[in-house]
Parts: sequence; C-alpha cells; structure tokens
Amino acid sequence: MWWKLPLILNIALVLAIACTTTVEVTSTPTETKTPAPVSDEPTPRPSQESSTTTTTTTTTTINGGVTPEPIGGTPETDRNLRPIPNSGDSSVSRIPDTPTPTPDQILPKDTLGLILAVSGGSSNGTVKKLVTAPGTSAVTGTAFIGLESTSKSVVLFRADTGDATVIDSYTSPSYAPHFKRPYTVDDRLYVSNKFTNGGAMSITEYDTDDFSRESEWGTQQDAIDPGYAVAGDKVYFKTGSTEQWSMSRGFYNEPGDHMNSPFDSRWDTNEMAKPELGFAWVSGGDALYGARLPSKSNPLTGVFDVDPVTGQPDDYYLTAFEIEDWDTSHPSNWRNVVISDGFAYWAGFVEGSGGYKIEILAASLVNPDVFTVYEFDMPSSAAEVTGFNSTIDADSGYILIKPFYAGGDRSKVLIYDTLNETAEIVDTGFHIVDAQLLFIDG
Repeated sequence: MWWKLPLILNIALVLAIACTTTVEVTSTPTETKTPAPVSDEPTPRPSQESSTTTTTTTTTTINGGVTPEPIGGTPETDRNLRPIPNSGDSSVSRIPDTPTPTPDQILPKDTLGLILAVSGGSSNGTVKKLVTAPGTSAVTGTAFIGLESTSKSVVLFRADTGDATVIDSYTSPSYAPHFKRPYTVDDRLYVSNKFTNGGAMSITEYDTDDFSRESEWGTQQDAIDPGYAVAGDKVYFKTGSTEQWSMSRGFYNEPGDHMNSPFDSRWDTNEMAKPELGFAWVSGGDALYGARLPSKSNPLTGVFDVDPVTGQPDDYYLTAFEIEDWDTSHPSNWRNVVISDGFAYWAGFVEGSGGYKIEILAASLVNPDVFTVYEFDMPSSAAEVTGFNSTIDADSGYILIKPFYAGGDRSKVLIYDTLNETAEIVDTGFHIVDAQLLFIDG
C-alpha cells in the first residue's frame, strides 16, 4: 500500500491511496500514521490552502502558522493542456483531425511526438532526414533516407502516423565511444552528447518548429549523464568518477562535485556546496527541484524546491509519500520523478497472475491535497513483458513508460493519456535506448 505524506517536521499525517480498477480514480478517507523522524531529509512542507480534489487530507501548521515560501516562487498552476477529444474517439487516434504541418514545421502543434535515442531498426512508416543549407544549421526541408541497421540516431517519431524524422545520426568509434540522448523540458528539446569512457559532455538545444540547432553548451569535466538538469537557462550537473583539472577555474574537480553553468556560457562554471541530503535534480522549466528517491532503509520519496544559486534543498517537501512492502516492490518502482505543468509524476509496476498492472501517481506541487492515482492493466502484446525502464517522461497529460519485452525487443513504448484515461502501446520499429515526449501546445 502506498502513502502520501504532505507532512510537517515530526508530525506525519499519512494518506492511504486506494487505486481503482481499469483507469478510474477513486479516493479513500484519510488515516493518521506517525513514522519515525528522519534527521537527514527535508521536512515536509506545511499544507497550502485545501481545495476539492480527487483525494483529500488534513493539514497542520507550525511555527505560529507561518508557511515558508518556496524558493524560486510558486509553480505555474495553469496546465494549459490540449483540448479533450470528442466522445467516441479511439485511443489510437487521440487527437482527431491532426493539424497539417506548415512547410517549416516538422511536428504540428497539438500533436504528440516521441524523441527517441535509437541504435538500429527502422520505422514502419516513412523515414526522413533534415536538409540544411550548405555551411549552416538552417533547415530547408526534409528528404527520404534509409538507416543502416547498426546506425545510432536521435529521431522524432510521430505516434499518429508512424513517420520518423532523423534529427541527428552519428557513429561512435571504439577509440572515442560516445552516446547522444534526448531531454525535453516543457516545449524545449535538448540532446546531450556524452563520451562514455569519462570526459566531456555537450548539450545542444534544437528549435521545435524546424528542429534546427539553436545553441550548444559543453563542459570538459566528467559530467554524469543522465543526471543533469536544465532549469532557468542554467545547466546543473554532477562530476563523475575521475578527478579532472578545470582550465576555467584553475583547480581539480573531485568526483561528486555539484556544478552549475549558464547555458549560453560554457566557460562560466560555478561549484556549489555539496548538500548533506542526497537527491536528484529535476527541472520544472524555469524552476529547479530536487527529488529524494526511496530505498529499503528509508522508503520515503518526495519533491522539494532547490535554491538555483546555492543548490541547497528547501526545508519542506512540496509533496511526498512513503512506500510500504518494500521487499515485494518491483525494482523499477518509483525510481524516477518527472515534473510537467506543475505536477510531479511517479510510476510503479505490480506483477500479477494475469500480467502487470501499472500505477501512475500525479501530485500537485502547488496544493499537496491534489494527489491522483491512475491504475490500469498493461495493454496486451504478442511478446511477454519482462520488466520496465525506471525512467519515465510526461508532457501535457501524456505519460511515457518504457517496457522490456522477451527476446530483447526494445521497439515499443507505452503512452498513457491522463485526460482520457487510455493506455496504448506504440511500436516504433526502432531499438530504443532512451525516449522523451514532446507535445507543443497550439
């Protein structure tokens, strides 16, 4: 059973969440539970003003009822999502009358796109490449191509048509192995290029109309990827396992240093004090957050503000919950947090006799009383599901999950639509190494 903890200091008010059958959300009354105090974690934030929501809870205040303000301001409350499709539309074509793209628009507005890091394979639809003007990065159009079975690429895949556009294709020689992976934040697309034997990493931002290169950031330090975040026009990253000399700052970087750097100035790198609490950076677009990931010794997970200058976590959780029955929990459960439109999302997987059930938790970062659970059966497929990638993504009410299938099949992703409460398996035809969502609101 999973528990939501919108708690304060040593007072823990635990909310039991009851999941419904196939993709309908229900709620249960609150009940009280007091876990042992944890000294090395952020203290849960006092509740903000309650409202009528999917799930409700009781809140308490401390320090004379004064509620600390979150660092960096309050997250945006207007989710500005796409319109709900007409009644009777199938889950395969969630957006009726898909807009026709203009000549300079590769992904139409209000159309779901998947940004894939792939290693081999090919789409069942058309595959195109971007054509640029000679000597520039300006995109002038697209042209049909065929990908080699061993090629590595970053690809835009349209779930509605099955068509793919290659954003970047590259080779990775044995003497300098490297890998490129996508990273989307709001309506922005970044692609990192990391040398896998330790060392430099660069991040390129792409325009999401014609997918031309807009700007690039890089570091010679052994940055950890995945694990960085781009928030408020800064890159936040941690150094890897090797000690390296910093030419710009004149001293050695030690493994585990916490760094930030303006995206438009790769030479201006700042070291931040390492916080006592270990956490993962999570971008909310303009705001920087931290997420404490659960462990058997401490099964609490939650999200809090992080000071964008010092890199230090706030004293209060914006939202949190506790995991019970850790010994029977799937190893990929709740291991990743993604923030979109002012909500934090987690995913868990429950194996049963009839296959897997999936739970998605959606928690508001503005009002801790808004805490929704979606539960549904894993859609059937000819191949058996053998596991799940722990990383997920979310954009405009869509959630992306990456299942593993028997026989090494990595071509499929699961898309869950929280507005229509429908789940769909999308077979891309590519061998997917990483994937992100991109939905540009019109």
